[in-house]
Amino acid sequence: MPVHADYAGYRTHGLYIPGPARIEITDGPLVGKVFKSPTAAARAVVSHYRPTVSAHRNGWAFWTVTATHVPLQNIRYQPA
Repeated sequence: MPVHADYAGYRTHGLYIPGPARIEITDGPLVGKVFKSPTAAARAVVSHYRPTVSAHRNGWAFWTVTATHVPLQNIRYQPA
């Protein structure tokens, strides 16, 4: 499922894989990286663009479902 995150003036696109709740980054400087959770992916994006800022983020709120423009957390417990 395509997702994106807007942070520090940059948009990062990714794919959310519901079964294991992974995020694969599909563009930008982190392209090709796969993260075990939306939170790990969010922290990587924050660390990349703002390395001096605390990277602690709730990944479920950080990522947006591209097709519906709702936070990923809105579909967190829906079946795949």
